[in-house]
Amino acid sequence: MRGFAMTDQNRWGYTLVFLVWLLSAPGWAQAQELLVSAAASLAEALEALKPRFEASHAGAQVRFNFGASGALARQIEAGAPVDLFLSAAPAQMDRLQQRQLILAGTRVDLLSNELVLIAPASPHSALTGFSDLPKASRIALGDPGFVPAGLYAQQTLTRLNLWSILQAKLVYGQDVRQVLEYVARGEVDAGLVFVTDAALLPQQVKVLARAPQGSHLPIVYLAAQVAGAAHPDLAAAFLTLLTQPQSCQIFQRYGFTCLSK
Repeated sequence: MRGFAMTDQNRWGYTLVFLVWLLSAPGWAQAQELLVSAAASLAEALEALKPRFEASHAGAQVRFNFGASGALARQIEAGAPVDLFLSAAPAQMDRLQQRQLILAGTRVDLLSNELVLIAPASPHSALTGFSDLPKASRIALGDPGFVPAGLYAQQTLTRLNLWSILQAKLVYGQDVRQVLEYVARGEVDAGLVFVTDAALLPQQVKVLARAPQGSHLPIVYLAAQVAGAAHPDLAAAFLTLLTQPQSCQIFQRYGFTCLSK
């Protein structure tokens, strides 16, 4: 019986089969990138959750797009390839849902937060609360048209009969983190941010007061899958992760209150 002769053609055939097997094996498969657009105030908490998700979903990579909820919603309306959307207010989610850009049945009320008035930690601020704001030269808040924290701030100042008085003093940030930076750098006398943002820079900003109860609409963070997402299974899995008790503990560590338990 003649031995098997390995020709160049056979050798190339076996090599091709091996390469196909190798590339299809776990760890060699092309990574699936999950794009999550989320309110800027969620950045640290979501970054803390990212390794846990990627470790349990081989080949998956999570990429975050942080910004003002209104601006992120506009990007989705313009066709941005987003898989999951997390908003710091219902209005942006409502608009996307009305346009059928949110996958039906996936919307979740996820978290709550508090609005606070802050000032630079140094030098010592002469301001002690909302009633002192007319004494300030510059006050920062997010653009109410795009930034939920800015909208809540507008509602609070209106309720306290301060909105019209302070118009000439207002400096608008493109998101809540820019407002925080303005205050931390001492570029303004005061600012309105979420309490979770203020907690990130305890040496640079101090909380003067919390917004009075009932002075603004309830602060609700929502999450939902985007209709037509490129990776619907991964989006669903990440959404499930967000609502798990272990994730709630991480959100609480950063100062949020969990609504989905």
